[in-house]
Amino acid sequence: MQDDDALQDDRRAIGPPKPRQGYKAPPVQHQFKKGQSGNPRGRPKGAKGKRQIAEKVLLEKHEVVEGNRKVQRTTLELILLTLRNKSFEGSNRAFKDLEKIAAVYDPQPPTKRAGVLIVPGRLTEEAWRARFEAKNDPTQPIDDDE
Repeated sequence: MQDDDALQDDRRAIGPPKPRQGYKAPPVQHQFKKGQSGNPRGRPKGAKGKRQIAEKVLLEKHEVVEGNRKVQRTTLELILLTLRNKSFEGSNRAFKDLEKIAAVYDPQPPTKRAGVLIVPGRLTEEAWRARFEAKNDPTQPIDDDE
C-alpha cells in the first residue's frame, strides 16, 4: 500500500519535464532571447569581410593596350600575365609562384581509374515485352536452363 507522499511524487513526475541545466544547457534566464543577437555589437550589416574586399579588387576591370588594341582585363588576369611574362624572362621566383598556382587550379589527373558504362541499344515496346514480361510473369512455368 502506498502512502500519500509517494502518491504526490508520482503526480509531480507526470507533469512537463524540467529543462536540462548544466554543460551546454544554460538556465532559461541566461539563454538568448528570440530575435535578439548573441553579439549585438558585432559586425554591422553590410560590412565587408576580407573575401569580399579581395573579390572586388581582383575582379576590377582595367583597360590595357596589347599590341595595337585596347583590351579590358581584370586585376587577377593582369597579375597572372605579369607572373607568366617574368617567368619567361628568367625569374625563378615568378616561375615557382606560377607553378604553385597551376598546381592548385590546373585540371588534375584522375586518382582512380574510371569504369566503362555500356548502354544497350533502344528496344521497341514489343522487344521489351518479349524480353522482360515473360520472365516476370507468375503464370508462366519457370525454366531451369536459364
